[in-house]
Amino acid sequence: MNKYIVLSMFLFVSEPSYSKNIFPIGTDYPVKQLYQGAVAKQVDLTDEFTRMFRTRFKAALSGKITFAGLYASTVWGCGSSGCHSTAFINKQTGKALNKSFTVYYSMQGEVIGEKIEYIDKYSRLIIAAGTDEDTHETFRYYYLLENGELTLINKTPIEKIIDVRFEMNF
Repeated sequence: MNKYIVLSMFLFVSEPSYSKNIFPIGTDYPVKQLYQGAVAKQVDLTDEFTRMFRTRFKAALSGKITFAGLYASTVWGCGSSGCHSTAFINKQTGKALNKSFTVYYSMQGEVIGEKIEYIDKYSRLIIAAGTDEDTHETFRYYYLLENGELTLINKTPIEKIIDVRFEMNF
């Protein structure tokens, strides 16, 4: 009898281990198909950010779809420390997303900003991680594309990220 009570308690307590992930994953937010129509003839320059990087966005329009079945990405450097920004443009409309991801590396190789860890052309989810420059706390960020905008849906504290490729030894 006691064996059955212990066994049933074990099954009851361990049940959550079989439940769905507590963090978003790409397959939770699929796209039905990749866009195959005509590519926008020009970049939508209605916002200052897109106007500032119009050459990068124009080049991205001719690139492959990298996100959410409809978006191409572009990356540009922004100075020293391996600093770079990644942004996305809608291949159908020529409009850039409302969010870009900028990251640089500290002298110890610490990732400062938001470095993209996960992106998929068949998913509307972007996962990024990095250390907040002001608070020095490190997070994993989950962004979801909804109605043409990226929305932060989850922000989880994590251990600091060190990218040894950018570690500087003096």
